[in-house]
Amino acid sequence: MIYYFIFPLVVIIASIVGAIAGIGGGVIIRPVLDAFNYFDTAEITNMISTFCVIFGTSTSIIRHIASKSKIENWKTAVFLGIGAVIGGVIGQFLFGFVKDASNDDILKITQSIILILLLIFVIIYMQIFLPKGKVMHIKNFIVTIIIGIFLGICSTFLGIGGGPINVAVLLLFFGMDMKQAAINSLITIIFSQLSKIVMAGIDGTFVTIFSQCTTDLANGTPDQVWWLFLVILVPISIIGSLLGTWFNKKMTNKGVSIVYTATTVAIILINIYIIVNSSISLLA
Repeated sequence: MIYYFIFPLVVIIASIVGAIAGIGGGVIIRPVLDAFNYFDTAEITNMISTFCVIFGTSTSIIRHIASKSKIENWKTAVFLGIGAVIGGVIGQFLFGFVKDASNDDILKITQSIILILLLIFVIIYMQIFLPKGKVMHIKNFIVTIIIGIFLGICSTFLGIGGGPINVAVLLLFFGMDMKQAAINSLITIIFSQLSKIVMAGIDGTFVTIFSQCTTDLANGTPDQVWWLFLVILVPISIIGSLLGTWFNKKMTNKGVSIVYTATTVAIILINIYIIVNSSISLLA
């Protein structure tokens, strides 16, 4: 029963931070749930993370629009989103391929290693190159879509929504400031995660994990029924996103940048733990 208190706490913190820094929350939710090793498969944690991210980021965007926040370069985010849909389909295919060719521990290790490498690049860029004004201002929509495909692959395969990678790309390739990158990142995240939901319906992922729910109920083990967590965690992600959006509007670019960097470092540490824990499990 303790997980019914821990997981909501994780989701509301992730959703607040995700809305502030434009990282969507999934980059925290998926690794942390994996670290607890509570659910039977990585598909379940990925799906919980995906639903929380979709509802949370949609809430943030709606809130920004309702409060008449200035959203610059939104056309860039849309083209990135189109690419992210294509990348999301590819990423879901890769996720299924790696899962079928290995096991959950190897899948978690693979996801964590790739995520750590990407986040190290993000930190190096943010701390060394961005302060020196090393940015581009890409206008070509074809190039923008190609970049979106890369983001969609990362987002869906890693089950993170996009997170710090989206923000870094928006800063590096499109010359946005931190707050605008955060808002536009959320738009891109919605596209990639919706494509993941569609693919999960097409490739049978939903059938598989809902079958697991039925089996758990028949065996009298309701604690493993992931949709109970989904019912609890999605509304919490919405509340957290509303709070995070409010904080984002009150904070400066520097404040958002601090939250973003601190969160990125924390995510790297969490993924190092996942690698160690999964490696021990493989050797056991």
